[in-house]
Amino acid sequence: MKDFLKYVPMAIAVCFLGGCETQAKKDMNTPTFIEITVQNHLVSHGFDENNQEIIETVAVERPTKKLLRVDRIQSVSEKYILTSYGYGRLVYWEYEGSYEELKALLRQRRKGSK
Repeated sequence: MKDFLKYVPMAIAVCFLGGCETQAKKDMNTPTFIEITVQNHLVSHGFDENNQEIIETVAVERPTKKLLRVDRIQSVSEKYILTSYGYGRLVYWEYEGSYEELKALLRQRRKGSK
């Protein structure tokens, strides 16, 4: 029994250093991205004292490709992808392509991350 107990601290240390992590858990902690083409966007900076949303409109000259981290997506509509952003802001991105194409891309990423 004494021999067994002397190895317990080492086993615990190995687990804390990540040696006992399963592949599924490692995959869960790996960010998943999708590549999309975005255009103009709206930045929500919160609300004013009258509870009106403070929106900044950003117009761009041409669409650009963007890698978007899937876990930042809050919702998707036929025109916008709503994402969380730094400092508590939200961004409504106009995207190219159809709603159905984007939905299929997200489903494919979800299946690929399992």
